[in-house]
Amino acid sequence: MSNKIFGIFLKILKFSVLFVVCCVNYVLDSVISLAAMAANVYVKDLSDGGDEMRATISTGVSVNHLVTILVALFGGWIWSTLGIETLFIVSAVLGLCNSAYAATIKVPKKAGV
Repeated sequence: MSNKIFGIFLKILKFSVLFVVCCVNYVLDSVISLAAMAANVYVKDLSDGGDEMRATISTGVSVNHLVTILVALFGGWIWSTLGIETLFIVSAVLGLCNSAYAATIKVPKKAGV
């Protein structure tokens, strides 16, 4: 079923539209990389010293790696058992939850700003 839908999708869209979609995905991937660097700067501002900063960033990288592996396995299972539509719906819901959680992060005010 998924391959049939994908084939219809490709017939409907022109190559130029698909090219733009790929370009947008590339830009979004770059933004995610910049966000990771921004998170490291944020940790540096919040940490009390170099040891705490290194430990926090190291833990963050390890947890991100673990989650990435588990999400890939779980995503593959969802795709093979429930279909690609369900996978994209779950991804969209997780993205919205992530954005909502990120909006709750409090930024400490610095003196003189």
